[in-house]
Amino acid sequence: MKQVMGMGELGDNWPAAFKDADIRGVVQTEITEGLAFKTAAAFVTLFSIPEIVVGSDMRLSSPSLVEAFIAGARSAGANVTNLGLVTTPMLYFVSGSEQVHGVMITASHNPKNYNGFKLVTPGAVPLTNATGLGAIKKMVQKNNFVEVPKKGGVKKRAIVPAYTAYVTSKVAKPKENTVRLLVDVGNGMGGLLIPILKKYATVTTLFETQDGTFPNRDSNPTLKKSQQAITAAMKKGGYDIGIAFDGDADRVAFFDESGTYINAAHVGAFLAQHFLRQQPGATMISTTMNSRSFTEAVTAAGGKVVMAKVGHAFIKEKMRAEDAFFGCENSAHFYFKDNFYADSGILTVLHVLSAVAPIIQRGASFSVCMQPFMPYVQTEELLVVVRDKDAALRAVKEWALTQPDTTVRMFDGVVIRSVHWWGSVKKSVTEDALKFVVESPKRAIARKEQFSILSVLNNN
Repeated sequence: MKQVMGMGELGDNWPAAFKDADIRGVVQTEITEGLAFKTAAAFVTLFSIPEIVVGSDMRLSSPSLVEAFIAGARSAGANVTNLGLVTTPMLYFVSGSEQVHGVMITASHNPKNYNGFKLVTPGAVPLTNATGLGAIKKMVQKNNFVEVPKKGGVKKRAIVPAYTAYVTSKVAKPKENTVRLLVDVGNGMGGLLIPILKKYATVTTLFETQDGTFPNRDSNPTLKKSQQAITAAMKKGGYDIGIAFDGDADRVAFFDESGTYINAAHVGAFLAQHFLRQQPGATMISTTMNSRSFTEAVTAAGGKVVMAKVGHAFIKEKMRAEDAFFGCENSAHFYFKDNFYADSGILTVLHVLSAVAPIIQRGASFSVCMQPFMPYVQTEELLVVVRDKDAALRAVKEWALTQPDTTVRMFDGVVIRSVHWWGSVKKSVTEDALKFVVESPKRAIARKEQFSILSVLNNN
């Protein structure tokens, strides 16, 4: 076996980039061109890949990582199709519809100094540590992959027209584009989706120009600090719904006509009941971080709820195992059976528009549509950096067990259930931190218990 020396050096802390469900980290120290090259060669070698598709977002580090990944894949013998700048769901579409391996070079919702690799096998099935990432990490470490005498070829391909036809075939277009939609693109890849949205609504955009420096807001649209511009614009009036994409447009956040952010699980609950009218008894996937309202809405409509670990790879795995029709996370990911069990920001928006357009045309508002699914107050998801994730989780569990009328269950972290509040604390799969939410019928109680858990974590 002839070993590949690679294109550039590995970062000083490159092993930290390998997470449970993808490869992601800080550029230069964890993510480098050398890691891109070796990851590609290892991926191709491990799965004997004859053909692979490559897409990327607009981050400043993406072009050199794309070049290195393509070189690594070709060195191991794979033919490469370079899709160029695309959304992550576009990459999933090609992998799913054409049954090919693929990689999306993106750090999704992470800050601008991050990047990474989302690897998928045919059918848009994401790799996890157990299904390939762990093996690839070992191969990179040992520089153990084949370099073939004849390199694979490379070609470019434009995928947006085919993807547009695919998406619009999934959701019927309204007779009139009467819904007034404000779209915060956030300088990410969501700008490619604006022509699709204009087929379904009257669209106004914010920050549509692609810019990997994220000059106007953070990539994560669920953070309050990222919502200031769209909230202010919505409050001025003139819009029925507001949406905001993350950098690679697999997440989408929703806002009502007054600019109030709608928890993604509440939007998911609304969609679940909408789908259950078409698919009675269907199975829906949830997580412990979701609002309790999602489970209650599905159950009330005759559906079945199955819990999954947080994270796109784990939810897709559970979706396939249960043949689930729909799933959602409070992080603003929404999953669809008829989309290769994968998440899609644009499909979510089109389904919401399809469901609410007749209601808005009758004079009601988006907030009225959402109100029945918002009986509880959930705190903003907090990410807390800790020295030792396992020790911090144990500390939270021990604290919770001392609280009156409280039960604790271990599933994807610590699940706490009390008489007047409930919450979930879990390890982040992409960062050295824990994240948690607290929910209660009363805002004051939710905030009080959020502070209590935060205090425990800050001491670890």
